[in-house]
Amino acid sequence: MALLRQDLFNSPYVGVFCAVSDVLALLPPGIPADDREAISEALGAPVIEATVGGSRVLGTLVTLNSHGMLISNLATDRERDALAAIAEQHDLRFGVLEERANAVGNNLLVSDSGGVCSPRLSPAARKAAGATLGIELRPQLLAGMDNVGMLACVTGRGGVCHPEIQDEERQALGQRLGVEIMECTANFGMPLIGAGVVATAAGAVCGRASTGIELGRLEEALQLF
Repeated sequence: MALLRQDLFNSPYVGVFCAVSDVLALLPPGIPADDREAISEALGAPVIEATVGGSRVLGTLVTLNSHGMLISNLATDRERDALAAIAEQHDLRFGVLEERANAVGNNLLVSDSGGVCSPRLSPAARKAAGATLGIELRPQLLAGMDNVGMLACVTGRGGVCHPEIQDEERQALGQRLGVEIMECTANFGMPLIGAGVVATAAGAVCGRASTGIELGRLEEALQLF
């Protein structure tokens, strides 16, 4: 298991650019080949290049788990076809969030066993998203914020969350997602941990600005040992 410090496009916000699961990692074009290889090795997952709506912010516009791939309706027809083919190759269900609140990666926080979503999602969209990802989604605010996907990073082994999420709320979230979740920051105190870290059961990637204390916390919470 590995914990890699890696900036993308001179930014420490790797969770904004990458969408990952234990099955695969979607990265935008333009990342050097040696960096892609290092990320793939750290996460223990194949890396595939993609865009959504011509954008590189895949972590904002895609949600993945081991059951499915859900993308924003900002994707072009060509991008939808390409991503649907990738999903099929990896035995994943594929869906498009046909919703005004279409920043999928911001609005959903999922594991393989459960998930929460922004209350802004309609009941129909929530049900369709849950069917694609093979889980039940529950609308929820975290620390009073609705961008739940940027407030935590969760794998099948553990999770980390925004430090202002209260203990009772954090424990309930952990029960919902099936793992123990610890509060943490990345990139020298940045609390939006989902924007600063991506992780699988095999490893994780965080921004280069992350401190030794933060790295130790990530290793403990995500059980990277």
